[in-house]
Amino acid sequence: MSVQPTSRELFAFEEGKTFIENIAVRTDGTLLLSTFENGRLYSLDPNAATPKAELVAEFPGANGITGVVANSPNVFTVTGGDHKPFRFTLGSMKVYTVTFEEPGQPAVVKTVAEVPDAEMLNGIAALPSRPHVVLSADSIKGRIFRIDTSTGAVDVAFSDPALEPNESVPLGVNGIKIFESHLYFANSAKGFFGRVPIGPDGSKTGGVEIIAHIPGTTNPNNAYDDFDIARPAGGNPTAYVTAHLNKVYSIDLVTKEQKLFFGGGDSKAVLHPTSVATAKDGKSIYVVTGGFETFGGPAKGQVVEIPI
Repeated sequence: MSVQPTSRELFAFEEGKTFIENIAVRTDGTLLLSTFENGRLYSLDPNAATPKAELVAEFPGANGITGVVANSPNVFTVTGGDHKPFRFTLGSMKVYTVTFEEPGQPAVVKTVAEVPDAEMLNGIAALPSRPHVVLSADSIKGRIFRIDTSTGAVDVAFSDPALEPNESVPLGVNGIKIFESHLYFANSAKGFFGRVPIGPDGSKTGGVEIIAHIPGTTNPNNAYDDFDIARPAGGNPTAYVTAHLNKVYSIDLVTKEQKLFFGGGDSKAVLHPTSVATAKDGKSIYVVTGGFETFGGPAKGQVVEIPI
């Protein structure tokens, strides 16, 4: 195994009830953390001497928050609903915006859409040419919803068998990111990382291409989760993909070479990693985790910085 980078745990929830599901980075470098268990959005300054999570918002009708993505420097879209293990109560999924109006003032939360047909809105991405419109992955039904956060309009941008789950893991399409006219995605159940070309409005314009498969047999303790795309110094665009139980893979988007980038073995540096965001300087990634060693055990969600 090649030498792995040295990680730094910036923060971990200590009460044992907070599973961090997703992460976004504000223009000032502050991190936004979405959580299961208590359905809250937190803010964390990774450059503070002692980083700590500050409550930003709670969401009406949601005890679990999934995706969070920037629409503009001060507006973010968040999805959530009534959370059950590996799914949400049918009819409960909602889409919210969180607006940071003035420094020191509370963030403003607005419910902008309800998506009653979605069983689990999970990964989320904003359209580059229309950032008020987001794509959100329904992990149970294998569909990509399109939501206009300005009008509240909701429709299905596309569906595909490659996005659906199977019997090994109850979640299909999980994390999604838009990069160079493609929607990249991880399918947790089927154990592959792929992409599909899309148009400016998020509609599918071609077939799915599988880029990489997770090593070994896919199961709840060996499954891709969410990811981010970055460009390491002197390197090609690379996806950094979290994988349960304790791994982060790097996948070169040009050569399609996959490597174990971090974790594995008996490492406890990242416990059930769930998502990745790239630091503003592009020199490191932030990995967030469920923070539990066994399913049903205490969830002490972590924020871990790893240089790339």
